[in-house]
Amino acid sequence: MVTAIDIGNTNVHVGFYEGEKLIECFKYPTAKKFVEYKIAKALVNKNLEGLAIASVVPKLTPKFARCFKKKLNLSPLVVSPKLNCRLKFQYDNPETLGADRIANVVGGLARYRKDLIIIDFGTATTFDIVLKNGDYLGGLIIPGIGTSLETLSEKTALLPKITLKKSVKVIGHSTEECIRSGILNGTAAMVKGLIEKIKKEKGINFLCIATGGWGEVIASQVKEIKHFNQDLCLYGIVKIYYYNV
Repeated sequence: MVTAIDIGNTNVHVGFYEGEKLIECFKYPTAKKFVEYKIAKALVNKNLEGLAIASVVPKLTPKFARCFKKKLNLSPLVVSPKLNCRLKFQYDNPETLGADRIANVVGGLARYRKDLIIIDFGTATTFDIVLKNGDYLGGLIIPGIGTSLETLSEKTALLPKITLKKSVKVIGHSTEECIRSGILNGTAAMVKGLIEKIKKEKGINFLCIATGGWGEVIASQVKEIKHFNQDLCLYGIVKIYYYNV
């Protein structure tokens, strides 16, 4: 069994794989104190042959590595563009590219084998564009849905902090409804427009994949998104492990 770990800004996602089959997964808040030890405790009785980590929180990466070496006697493979990812980066300084984005692309190519636009609706909303031959063309980074909502409430004195619902009408009839519509319907419209612009710029009819916390909701509103895959990053992490170990 191989464990794939996605250390994100909001949550740490953990997946257990037998070959390419996801057996079990769970998550912990990234900000939780000693999160690496809590996860190691959950792994200690598993029959693990290896670990792989994709992290966008640099200060946590060595903490996880030291903890796993101490508690599990395993040194994790840490995802980076220096590994064999079966990608050709058309990107200035690939080392600045988030490990989660690399894993999303690797997982997407392995699963769909198409020219892809992969949209991850996490703390940030990221677009990654890759050709089926492994050419990584670049992408976009936009504030995520939750981040936009928090910023709106923190930076404006009169706008309340609200929770989002999965679907809302376009025209709001209260301040809360207006915020929900602006965030969700605005995001859907933006995503649709950006997909069209990317396809026009490259002259390619990309297959569009969504992942991440709000991916399923936005995918249901944007017909250009053909698939939602919640575990795409974990799958990409485990594929990179197999490519290299």
